[in-house]
Order: sequence, then C-alpha cells, then structure tokens
Amino acid sequence: MNGLSFVLETPYIINFRKPYSTITLLSFPFPPFTTIRGLIASTMGMGDLSINRDAYNKELNDLQISLKPLNLPDRFFDMALMKKLKPPADAKKRREVLEKVEKNNYDLSALTKQEKSLYQKLCLPQNTSGPFVKEYVSPITCKIYLKGEQTLLNDISSALTNPPRPLYIGASDDFVIISESTPEDFKPDRSKLIDSVVRVDNETYPLDKKLIMGRVPYRFVEYSTKKKRDYFREDWIIAAPKVGERVELNKEIDCYRSGNEYIAF
Repeated sequence: MNGLSFVLETPYIINFRKPYSTITLLSFPFPPFTTIRGLIASTMGMGDLSINRDAYNKELNDLQISLKPLNLPDRFFDMALMKKLKPPADAKKRREVLEKVEKNNYDLSALTKQEKSLYQKLCLPQNTSGPFVKEYVSPITCKIYLKGEQTLLNDISSALTNPPRPLYIGASDDFVIISESTPEDFKPDRSKLIDSVVRVDNETYPLDKKLIMGRVPYRFVEYSTKKKRDYFREDWIIAAPKVGERVELNKEIDCYRSGNEYIAF
C-alpha cells in the first residue's frame, strides 16, 4: 500500500477561509491542503501546544495530498463579529520579561515590581472586535487521497478509525465525518484527463479555464533566520473538476492510477 483515501463530510455550514481575503472573509469550496494536514495532525494527536506544537509541519510535510469534490456546495454571506488579538505597545519589554522568567525557572520573585505588573498583563490578551462579512458554504463532501510512506499511512488509517480527539476541520466547532477509509495502490501513469484537483502553471493548464480555482495553501515550509525559526506558506495554483467529471488538460502529465481514477499529486 502506498496510498490511502477516505471520504470527508462536513455536517454544517463552514468557511474554508482564503488567507488573502481580509474585510470579506471568502471561502474555498473545499478544504485546502494545509487544512487537511491540520485535520490529520489532530486526528493523530500531534502538536501538543506546550512541547511539540510544530509536529505536523515536520512529520506530515512530505505527505502528498490530493482531493476530488463530490458535491457542489451553495454559497452565502453573513455578518460575523470577530475578535482579533493585537500586540501591546510595550511588546518588546514584555518579551524581555518572559525571557527573564524563563531564565529564572519561572520564579516570579526575580522580577521587579514593574516587571511583575507587565507579566500579569500577559494573562489578559488585548483584543479588538469588529464586524466582518463572512462567506459560508453549505455542507461539503469530498474524497481525500494521501500518498506517502506506508508506516505513516497505516498510522493515519488507524487514527481515522479511533481518533484520540474529536474530529474537526478548521475551527474547533466545525465537525467532520470520515468514512470509507480505503488503502490505495497508486500506479504511476500519464493522462490528460484527471479525476482530482491538479496543479497548473503556464505550461500545464485545463482547456476550460473556468476550472482554475486560483492559489490554494499547500503546506508551511520551515526556514531559519538569525533571530528565530519561522515558516512561509507554499501555495499552489490548482484546477478542480466539476462533480462527476474530469479536468481535461492541454497535455498529458505524470499522475497515478487507482482503478479507473487518475489522481494528480
């Protein structure tokens, strides 16, 4: 087995936010790749916030993901009141206080009176709230395809059956239903008719340009600076097939065949 597939359903309305939308929070019609990685990480119990918050970036970074929409969701807009955290004016001083607390093994007696006051303020995050127009999509159904190392796929398959955490995607109240988890034996092939979403560029593109969905977040890639470790988001421009149809490309591409389906990763 070099692959795994499963059907993902959302029982309620949902927003898969496009990261470049601001005042109007637009939604993709299906979960982007980064959101699927987050779902799998949560399903496997990865990413403890205190000691291993970046586990999914490391252990799932090489996992290849594709998907096929199984329904066409409706879209509508609603007004949402959202709170956003904002950095305090004295953020540099607070960071110095945190470093001092950590250096002294969290002994607060090592702080001055002013530093203690700053430390206490850290327990009360500053925020601002405002109305946003938010796009929602009606419940979606799609088929997820995973390709990777067999041991990892076995672990994912087991976790999907008995997840250690409630299954949700995106926000913590956006529950999902996972079904039809199936091992796949992907065989290398070539085709210009693709059953899944497919990456496009100037040389490879669908004959029907309306199938191009634009930039979709694929994964976060780690890089280091002199001051700290950080991540940048890798986006793909993809085309998605219509429900029950295939994406016809301008030329054949390398892909994988499973049964009668041609899947691009």
